[in-house]
Amino acid sequence: MSENEENSKLPVITLGILLLTLVGLIAVGFEHFVSPDKDELIRAEKFVESEEVATDAVQVEIDSTVDAADSLIVPKDSIIGKSEEEELAEQKKEAEAEVVPEVATPAGKSHAIIVEKGETFSAVARKFGLKVDQLKAMNPGVNPDGIKSGSTKLNVKIQALHTVGPGDILRVVAEKYGVSKQAIMEANHKKDDVTLRGEVLVIPLKK
Repeated sequence: MSENEENSKLPVITLGILLLTLVGLIAVGFEHFVSPDKDELIRAEKFVESEEVATDAVQVEIDSTVDAADSLIVPKDSIIGKSEEEELAEQKKEAEAEVVPEVATPAGKSHAIIVEKGETFSAVARKFGLKVDQLKAMNPGVNPDGIKSGSTKLNVKIQALHTVGPGDILRVVAEKYGVSKQAIMEANHKKDDVTLRGEVLVIPLKK
């Protein structure tokens, strides 16, 4: 090979080297541009993680604040107590409990008697076919435990006052009014089965 030929190839080789060098530089720069530095990636990841942790902490604080607020909410019933309907229902029950049931006064004629010796309030009621509550209702001013024989006057109810006529023996009178002969005897303080013409007999209520 002549010296001239070698001299002519030098520029081509030099140009090739330059081109390879340029391509290498371009490749290195592109890689650096496209692929960020590893340290930068680590820093970026740590930053993102720290932001996520901070966000989670804020969310936890918000949740705890909401829970605390919920715990402070007091039910309506515990603030104002019982509802109006419940209070009215209770007042109604109390009123009903306080109401004393009325005692029905038996039909019949009013009659006043004097308590006999040995008679009790309940014995008088029983003798005239009354209940104790009925006798109490007819004598509101009398203390059942404080009646006295010969002085305490009681109002009672009877069927009738029967005047004995011809043939009015006690059995016949009892059958006429639908009561027992014994009931008539007790109501009239009789110990014997005897009647006198013109005698007025107290006829008790039917038991």
